[in-house]
Amino acid sequence: MTESWLEEAVRVCSLPSSSTFPRELADDIGMSLPITLVDLPGLTSERVRDWLSSRGHVHSGLPVKNRRLHGCMVARAGKGVLFYDSEDDKAEQRFTLAHEVAHFVLDHLLPRARAVRAFGRSILPVLDGQRAPSPEQAVFSVFERVSLGMNVRLMDRSTSGAICTGKAVEAEQRADRLAFELLAPECSVLPLLQSVPEKDVAAELASRFGLPLREAGSYARLLIARGRTRRPLF
Repeated sequence: MTESWLEEAVRVCSLPSSSTFPRELADDIGMSLPITLVDLPGLTSERVRDWLSSRGHVHSGLPVKNRRLHGCMVARAGKGVLFYDSEDDKAEQRFTLAHEVAHFVLDHLLPRARAVRAFGRSILPVLDGQRAPSPEQAVFSVFERVSLGMNVRLMDRSTSGAICTGKAVEAEQRADRLAFELLAPECSVLPLLQSVPEKDVAAELASRFGLPLREAGSYARLLIARGRTRRPLF
C-alpha cells in the first residue's frame, strides 16, 4: 500500500487489524466508528426512505424512483447509518459493509476534518445544515467536495456490475480501493501474485478473502497491472 490517501483513510477507519480471513467487519464497525448498521431484506431506496421518514429524518439525497440497492450510507454531523441487504449472500454483504464504510470515511469524515482545519469548529453548523455557508465557505465546500447537511451514498449496481448511480466514478473507485484494503490488505495479497497463476488470482482472492468474484477480479487486475508497471526495464 503506497498511496498516501489510502494510508490516511485506513488510519481514520480505526478498525483493528486482522490476520484472519475472510474478515467480518460488522462488530468492528460498531466499536470503532460512529456508524449504526441497519440490515433490511430486499433493500431498496424506498425502504431506506421509509426507515428515515419514520424517524423524522430528511432524505432529499435519495432517488425519487425506487431502486434496488446492495447498500446505502446516510451521513450527517459526523455520524452515519449504513443500510445493507440481509438477503444478499455473505460475500456481497461483506463487500457492501466495507464499501459503505469507505464512503463514510472518504466522503464525510475526511472532508469534514479538512473543513474544521480550515475554518475551525465554527464551520460545524454549516456542515450540519444548520446555517448557510459564507461565500468563502461555499467555495471551499465545492473544491474540497464537502457535503453540507445530510450526505447520501448509494451502492447500486446492475446485474453486470456497472455503477449506475450517477455518482462520480472516481469516488466509487476510491471507495472500492479502500474496501479492498480493509478486507484483503495488499500486504496479504501480494504473495498470491507470486504463487498463483495469473488466471487463477481472482478465484483465489474470492476464496481466501471472501470477496464477491466480480470485485475479486477487479482487485486482481489492479494489483497485477501495478506489479507490471513496477518491473525494472533492464
